[in-house]
Amino acid sequence: MLAATLALAPTARAQQASTVANAATELDSATQAALRAELARARGRGLPLEPLLAKVREGQIKRAQPARIRAAVASLAARLDSARATLGAASTPEEMISGADAIAAGAGVDALRTLRAEAGRRDLVAPLGALAQLVASGVAPRRATELIVELLRRDAPATRLLAYGNAVEADVGAGVPAEESALFRLRAIESGSAGPSTGTTFGQSGDLGGQNSSGRPGTGVGGPVRRRP
Repeated sequence: MLAATLALAPTARAQQASTVANAATELDSATQAALRAELARARGRGLPLEPLLAKVREGQIKRAQPARIRAAVASLAARLDSARATLGAASTPEEMISGADAIAAGAGVDALRTLRAEAGRRDLVAPLGALAQLVASGVAPRRATELIVELLRRDAPATRLLAYGNAVEADVGAGVPAEESALFRLRAIESGSAGPSTGTTFGQSGDLGGQNSSGRPGTGVGGPVRRRP
């Protein structure tokens, strides 16, 4: 069983064993052995195990071939390891996961290193999450890093950083070029024009609040903007 490799406290071990047993259902013995070794390496490196187990479950839900599941778990473990090495041994599991997501989106380790240097001891989950959204939306990694650094220098709270990424993602979905949206949203924050209204278009004065793309209350950057005719 995969859980045999997890030297956890008794209660946690029992919970983890159940999770792993469920994740390993219907996997062949060779795949289980490979995953067991991967989890052991991850634990030895201080990496969070939960996203790796979630990747196993995802593969099973999608009925992926065992070889693809093993490859996906190994790839995620490598990204988590890169994030940990770049962000530092003191980085939290959540920061490692966000860093791995940013790497998967196309941001390089240099971007993670830049954000860590800029943020110091500040939690990087939200900045890394926003970085991942910008890059995934089509903003060039270097430019996306510069934009997040600008927000960090302005002490933007986590809610605003996340809402910024959500807004750019929604704008791109509405047909706005990624960098155009990213700059527009950043300047709106800098000018202090964020507020409660929604549906603001490029070139309009007024507020940029309301709800973000996930439907949560606005935190300074709001729903998708629309391109003018």
